[in-house]
Amino acid sequence: MNTLHKEITTLNGTEKVAIHGLQIGRLAIKKSAMNAEQPGTISTLLSFRDKEFGDWLPIWAWVIVHPEGTFLIDTGLSSDVNQKGYFKELDFISKYYFEKQMKFDIKREEEIDQQLKKIGIETQSISKIILTHLHIDHTGGMKHFPNIPILVNETEWKTKDGAFPKLFPPNCNIQTVKLDSKYALFEQCHYLTKSKDLVMIPTPGHTRGHVSIGLISKEKTLYLFAGDVAYNYDRLLNQSFSATINNKTQNTASCKKILELAKTKSILFLPTHDEENIQRIKNNDKIKG
Repeated sequence: MNTLHKEITTLNGTEKVAIHGLQIGRLAIKKSAMNAEQPGTISTLLSFRDKEFGDWLPIWAWVIVHPEGTFLIDTGLSSDVNQKGYFKELDFISKYYFEKQMKFDIKREEEIDQQLKKIGIETQSISKIILTHLHIDHTGGMKHFPNIPILVNETEWKTKDGAFPKLFPPNCNIQTVKLDSKYALFEQCHYLTKSKDLVMIPTPGHTRGHVSIGLISKEKTLYLFAGDVAYNYDRLLNQSFSATINNKTQNTASCKKILELAKTKSILFLPTHDEENIQRIKNNDKIKG
Protein backbone atom coordinates (compact mmCIF):
# COMPACT_ATOMS: atom_id res chain seq x y z
CA MET A 1 0.00 0.00 0.00
CA ASN A 2 1.18 3.51 -0.79
CA THR A 3 2.15 6.10 1.81
CA LEU A 4 3.18 9.73 1.53
CA HIS A 5 4.65 12.20 3.99
CA LYS A 6 5.08 15.95 4.08
CA GLU A 7 6.07 18.48 6.71
CA ILE A 8 4.76 22.05 6.65
CA THR A 9 4.98 25.05 8.94
CA THR A 10 1.91 26.07 10.91
CA LEU A 11 -0.09 29.13 9.97
CA ASN A 12 1.44 31.11 12.85
CA GLY A 13 4.87 30.23 11.49
CA THR A 14 6.41 28.84 14.67
CA GLU A 15 5.79 25.07 14.68
CA LYS A 16 5.70 22.10 12.33
CA VAL A 17 2.81 19.98 11.14
CA ALA A 18 3.33 16.52 9.65
CA ILE A 19 0.96 15.21 6.97
CA HIS A 20 0.83 11.45 6.46
CA GLY A 21 -1.19 9.93 3.64
CA LEU A 22 -2.02 6.24 4.06
CA GLN A 23 -3.64 4.06 1.45
CA ILE A 24 -6.21 1.85 3.19
CA GLY A 25 -7.22 -0.60 0.49
CA ARG A 26 -8.81 0.05 -2.89
CA LEU A 27 -12.13 -0.46 -4.62
CA ALA A 28 -13.70 -0.59 -8.07
CA ILE A 29 -17.21 0.05 -9.34
CA LYS A 30 -18.86 -0.72 -12.66
CA LYS A 31 -17.47 1.35 -15.53
CA SER A 32 -20.87 2.75 -16.51
CA ALA A 33 -21.52 3.83 -12.90
CA MET A 34 -18.10 5.47 -12.75
CA ASN A 35 -18.80 7.54 -15.87
CA ALA A 36 -22.54 8.17 -15.68
CA GLU A 37 -23.70 11.24 -17.63
CA GLN A 38 -26.72 11.60 -15.37
CA PRO A 39 -25.84 10.42 -11.87
CA GLY A 40 -28.59 9.12 -9.64
CA THR A 41 -30.59 6.05 -8.68
CA ILE A 42 -31.66 5.17 -12.23
CA SER A 43 -28.07 5.31 -13.54
CA THR A 44 -26.94 3.19 -10.60
CA LEU A 45 -29.59 0.56 -11.28
CA LEU A 46 -28.85 0.54 -15.03
CA SER A 47 -25.18 -0.06 -14.24
CA PHE A 48 -26.18 -3.42 -12.77
CA ARG A 49 -26.32 -4.73 -16.35
CA ASP A 50 -22.72 -3.72 -16.98
CA LYS A 51 -20.22 -6.59 -17.02
CA GLU A 52 -17.10 -4.43 -16.89
CA PHE A 53 -15.56 -2.81 -13.82
CA GLY A 54 -13.67 0.46 -13.91
CA ASP A 55 -10.09 0.91 -12.76
CA TRP A 56 -9.10 0.23 -9.16
CA LEU A 57 -9.35 3.36 -7.00
CA PRO A 58 -7.03 3.87 -4.01
CA ILE A 59 -8.59 4.80 -0.68
CA TRP A 60 -6.60 7.46 1.18
CA ALA A 61 -6.83 8.36 4.84
CA TRP A 62 -4.87 11.30 6.24
CA VAL A 63 -3.06 11.88 9.53
CA ILE A 64 -2.33 15.44 10.63
CA VAL A 65 0.21 15.60 13.48
CA HIS A 66 -0.47 19.12 14.74
CA PRO A 67 0.67 21.05 17.85
CA GLU A 68 -2.95 20.88 19.06
CA GLY A 69 -3.31 17.13 18.58
CA THR A 70 -3.13 14.26 16.13
CA PHE A 71 -6.09 14.25 13.74
CA LEU A 72 -7.18 11.41 11.46
CA ILE A 73 -9.22 12.33 8.39
CA ASP A 74 -11.35 9.31 7.41
CA THR A 75 -10.52 5.73 8.35
CA GLY A 76 -10.53 3.83 5.06
CA LEU A 77 -11.94 0.41 4.35
CA SER A 78 -12.20 -2.63 6.63
CA SER A 79 -11.09 -6.10 5.56
CA ASP A 80 -14.37 -7.30 7.06
CA VAL A 81 -15.88 -6.64 3.61
CA ASN A 82 -14.18 -9.89 2.54
CA GLN A 83 -16.22 -11.92 5.04
CA LYS A 84 -19.20 -13.81 3.69
CA GLY A 85 -22.40 -12.33 5.08
CA TYR A 86 -20.86 -9.00 6.10
CA PHE A 87 -23.64 -7.12 4.30
CA LYS A 88 -26.46 -9.51 5.22
CA GLU A 89 -28.26 -7.04 7.52
CA LEU A 90 -28.66 -4.45 4.75
CA ASP A 91 -31.67 -4.07 2.47
CA PHE A 92 -31.72 -6.31 -0.62
CA ILE A 93 -30.63 -3.67 -3.18
CA SER A 94 -27.77 -2.36 -1.03
CA LYS A 95 -26.59 -5.89 -0.24
CA TYR A 96 -26.66 -6.80 -3.93
CA TYR A 97 -24.80 -3.61 -4.85
CA PHE A 98 -21.93 -4.16 -2.41
CA GLU A 99 -21.62 -7.88 -3.15
CA LYS A 100 -22.02 -7.81 -6.95
CA GLN A 101 -21.51 -4.26 -8.22
CA MET A 102 -18.36 -3.36 -6.29
CA LYS A 103 -14.97 -4.99 -5.83
CA PHE A 104 -12.88 -4.50 -2.70
CA ASP A 105 -9.19 -5.20 -2.19
CA ILE A 106 -7.85 -4.96 1.35
CA LYS A 107 -6.03 -7.29 3.71
CA ARG A 108 -6.14 -7.13 7.50
CA GLU A 109 -2.56 -5.82 7.65
CA GLU A 110 -3.55 -2.91 5.40
CA GLU A 111 -6.23 -1.53 7.74
CA ILE A 112 -5.75 1.86 9.37
CA ASP A 113 -4.50 0.60 12.76
CA GLN A 114 -1.73 -1.42 11.14
CA GLN A 115 -0.79 1.43 8.80
CA LEU A 116 -0.55 3.84 11.72
CA LYS A 117 1.70 1.43 13.58
CA LYS A 118 4.07 1.34 10.60
CA ILE A 119 4.64 5.10 10.89
CA GLY A 120 5.01 4.99 14.68
CA ILE A 121 1.55 6.22 15.69
CA GLU A 122 -0.60 4.24 18.13
CA THR A 123 -4.38 4.30 17.67
CA GLN A 124 -4.91 5.65 21.19
CA SER A 125 -2.76 8.68 20.38
CA ILE A 126 -5.31 9.94 17.85
CA SER A 127 -6.98 13.00 19.37
CA LYS A 128 -9.95 13.20 17.00
CA ILE A 129 -11.21 11.54 13.85
CA ILE A 130 -12.81 13.78 11.23
CA LEU A 131 -15.07 12.18 8.63
CA THR A 132 -15.68 13.75 5.24
CA HIS A 133 -18.83 11.61 4.98
CA LEU A 134 -20.25 8.30 6.16
CA HIS A 135 -19.69 5.89 3.26
CA ILE A 136 -18.15 2.51 4.11
CA ASP A 137 -14.75 3.21 2.54
CA HIS A 138 -14.38 6.18 4.90
CA THR A 139 -15.83 4.65 8.08
CA GLY A 140 -14.52 1.07 7.92
CA GLY A 141 -11.68 1.68 10.36
CA MET A 142 -13.77 3.29 13.12
CA LYS A 143 -13.77 -0.02 15.00
CA HIS A 144 -10.10 0.52 15.88
CA PHE A 145 -10.77 3.75 17.79
CA PRO A 146 -13.20 2.99 20.65
CA ASN A 147 -14.37 6.11 22.46
CA ILE A 148 -12.13 8.48 20.48
CA PRO A 149 -14.24 11.47 19.32
CA ILE A 150 -15.41 11.10 15.72
CA LEU A 151 -16.45 14.45 14.28
CA VAL A 152 -19.23 14.45 11.67
CA ASN A 153 -20.98 17.38 10.06
CA GLU A 154 -24.43 17.51 11.70
CA THR A 155 -26.13 17.55 8.28
CA GLU A 156 -24.26 14.40 7.27
CA TRP A 157 -25.29 12.63 10.48
CA LYS A 158 -28.90 13.70 10.07
CA THR A 159 -29.27 12.68 6.42
CA LYS A 160 -26.91 9.64 6.27
CA ASP A 161 -27.00 9.47 2.46
CA GLY A 162 -25.63 6.09 1.40
CA ALA A 163 -24.60 5.35 4.98
CA PHE A 164 -25.25 2.10 6.84
CA PRO A 165 -25.13 2.58 10.63
CA LYS A 166 -25.72 -1.17 11.04
CA LEU A 167 -22.10 -1.59 9.96
CA PHE A 168 -20.77 0.94 12.49
CA PRO A 169 -19.09 -0.43 15.64
CA PRO A 170 -21.19 -0.14 18.83
CA ASN A 171 -18.57 1.89 20.69
CA CYS A 172 -17.98 4.67 18.16
CA ASN A 173 -18.06 8.10 19.78
CA ILE A 174 -19.86 10.21 17.16
CA GLN A 175 -19.92 13.94 17.87
CA THR A 176 -21.80 16.15 15.43
CA VAL A 177 -20.32 19.47 14.36
CA LYS A 178 -22.25 22.62 13.54
CA LEU A 179 -20.83 24.73 10.71
CA ASP A 180 -20.77 28.04 12.54
CA SER A 181 -17.94 30.11 11.03
CA LYS A 182 -16.77 31.52 7.71
CA TYR A 183 -13.70 30.72 5.63
CA ALA A 184 -13.06 32.67 2.42
CA LEU A 185 -15.93 32.00 -0.03
CA PHE A 186 -17.52 29.48 2.30
CA GLU A 187 -20.06 31.07 4.64
CA GLN A 188 -20.59 28.03 6.89
CA CYS A 189 -17.47 26.25 8.09
CA HIS A 190 -16.07 24.99 11.37
CA TYR A 191 -12.55 25.53 12.69
CA LEU A 192 -11.10 22.39 14.25
CA THR A 193 -8.09 24.07 15.90
CA LYS A 194 -7.75 27.17 18.04
CA SER A 195 -5.13 28.43 15.61
CA LYS A 196 -7.77 28.28 12.85
CA ASP A 197 -5.52 26.42 10.45
CA LEU A 198 -7.62 23.23 10.26
CA VAL A 199 -11.13 23.81 8.99
CA MET A 200 -14.18 21.75 8.01
CA ILE A 201 -15.58 23.10 4.73
CA PRO A 202 -19.00 22.18 3.27
CA THR A 203 -18.73 20.55 -0.17
CA PRO A 204 -22.15 18.89 -0.58
CA GLY A 205 -23.35 16.82 -3.50
CA HIS A 206 -21.71 13.43 -3.14
CA THR A 207 -23.82 13.39 0.02
CA ARG A 208 -25.88 16.30 1.35
CA GLY A 209 -23.56 16.68 4.34
CA HIS A 210 -20.24 15.98 2.61
CA VAL A 211 -17.33 18.13 3.82
CA SER A 212 -13.72 18.67 2.84
CA ILE A 213 -11.00 19.38 5.41
CA GLY A 214 -8.60 22.24 4.80
CA LEU A 215 -5.16 22.63 6.39
CA ILE A 216 -3.59 26.07 5.96
CA SER A 217 0.20 26.45 5.99
CA LYS A 218 2.39 29.43 6.84
CA GLU A 219 2.69 30.11 3.10
CA LYS A 220 -1.15 30.23 2.98
CA THR A 221 -1.33 27.07 0.89
CA LEU A 222 -4.60 25.24 1.50
CA TYR A 223 -4.12 21.47 1.64
CA LEU A 224 -7.64 20.34 0.78
CA PHE A 225 -8.45 16.78 1.86
CA ALA A 226 -11.47 16.66 -0.38
CA GLY A 227 -13.09 13.29 0.27
CA ASP A 228 -15.28 12.36 -2.69
CA VAL A 229 -16.23 15.83 -3.94
CA ALA A 230 -14.48 14.57 -7.09
CA TYR A 231 -12.60 11.29 -7.40
CA ASN A 232 -9.55 12.96 -8.96
CA TYR A 233 -8.22 16.28 -10.21
CA ASP A 234 -9.44 15.86 -13.80
CA ARG A 235 -12.94 15.08 -12.60
CA LEU A 236 -12.86 18.21 -10.44
CA LEU A 237 -12.04 20.31 -13.51
CA ASN A 238 -14.73 18.61 -15.61
CA GLN A 239 -17.35 18.24 -12.86
CA SER A 240 -17.56 14.52 -13.62
CA PHE A 241 -19.20 12.27 -11.03
CA SER A 242 -20.15 8.64 -10.45
CA ALA A 243 -23.74 7.42 -10.58
CA THR A 244 -23.87 7.08 -6.81
CA ILE A 245 -23.80 10.77 -5.87
CA ASN A 246 -26.80 12.28 -4.11
CA ASN A 247 -27.16 15.57 -5.99
CA LYS A 248 -25.41 16.54 -9.23
CA THR A 249 -26.37 20.22 -8.96
CA GLN A 250 -24.88 20.52 -5.49
CA ASN A 251 -21.78 18.53 -6.44
CA THR A 252 -21.18 20.70 -9.51
CA ALA A 253 -21.55 23.84 -7.39
CA SER A 254 -19.05 22.50 -4.82
CA CYS A 255 -16.46 21.82 -7.52
CA LYS A 256 -16.97 25.25 -9.07
CA LYS A 257 -16.58 26.90 -5.68
CA ILE A 258 -13.25 25.13 -5.10
CA LEU A 259 -12.06 26.26 -8.55
CA GLU A 260 -13.24 29.80 -7.83
CA LEU A 261 -11.32 29.80 -4.55
CA ALA A 262 -8.22 28.64 -6.43
CA LYS A 263 -8.19 31.96 -8.29
CA THR A 264 -7.19 33.75 -5.08
CA LYS A 265 -5.63 31.00 -2.92
CA SER A 266 -3.05 28.28 -3.51
CA ILE A 267 -4.87 24.94 -3.19
CA LEU A 268 -3.36 21.47 -3.18
CA PHE A 269 -6.28 19.17 -4.04
CA LEU A 270 -6.13 15.77 -2.30
CA PRO A 271 -9.27 13.65 -2.83
CA THR A 272 -9.71 10.18 -1.40
CA HIS A 273 -9.46 8.16 -4.62
CA ASP A 274 -6.77 9.91 -6.67
CA GLU A 275 -3.73 7.90 -7.83
CA GLU A 276 -1.86 11.17 -8.37
CA ASN A 277 -1.90 12.38 -4.74
CA ILE A 278 1.68 11.25 -4.16
CA GLN A 279 3.02 13.12 -7.18
CA ARG A 280 0.85 16.14 -6.44
CA ILE A 281 2.32 16.56 -2.96
CA LYS A 282 5.85 15.70 -4.12
CA ASN A 283 5.72 18.29 -6.91
CA ASN A 284 3.61 20.79 -4.97
CA ASP A 285 1.12 20.84 -7.85
CA LYS A 286 -1.67 23.25 -7.04
CA ILE A 287 -5.01 23.84 -8.72
CA LYS A 288 -4.51 26.19 -11.63
CA GLY A 289 -6.98 28.97 -10.85
